[in-house]
Amino acid sequence: MIICICRRLNEKKISEAIDAGAESAPAVMAHHQTRFNCGQCRHDIAEMISNSQDIETSTDIAAE
Repeated sequence: MIICICRRLNEKKISEAIDAGAESAPAVMAHHQTRFNCGQCRHDIAEMISNSQDIETSTDIAAE
């Protein structure tokens, strides 16, 4: 599914940026060497980052 219509970034591309260490919506854009245009996708990208961090935290706690 396309998350950023302006820059044609789909879930896979955003996940790749998060997996590479992007911890903010601007960092996701920087990973793909672009910037926000309209900004409508900021919330969705931030939510994807938050969900990723929640999963990592849950995995870390389970490993202990």
